[in-house]
Amino acid sequence: MFANERILQLRYKLQRGYLTSLAVYAPEEGKTEKTEESYETLQDQIDKINKNDYIVVAGDYNARDGNIPIDEILGTNSEIATNDNEHKLKEFALVND
Repeated sequence: MFANERILQLRYKLQRGYLTSLAVYAPEEGKTEKTEESYETLQDQIDKINKNDYIVVAGDYNARDGNIPIDEILGTNSEIATNDNEHKLKEFALVND
């Protein structure tokens, strides 16, 4: 199911329940309004997912996280540079930990 042109949601039946996978392509750096809308839509989609499902959210967030880890969320396999999209990605990840 397409939530919009930037989010694809798939739900798979497993032996032990369901897996919901979201593929995301966030707006490029500098498109603040579109980025806000994109993350709001993504959060709306996550909120609609059955709470018993396993959830995977993956994609291109156009974020440079500065190689600063957040335990169990972001690792250190990134470049040193940061950008504004980094803040939205980290905020989203912390809210949905």
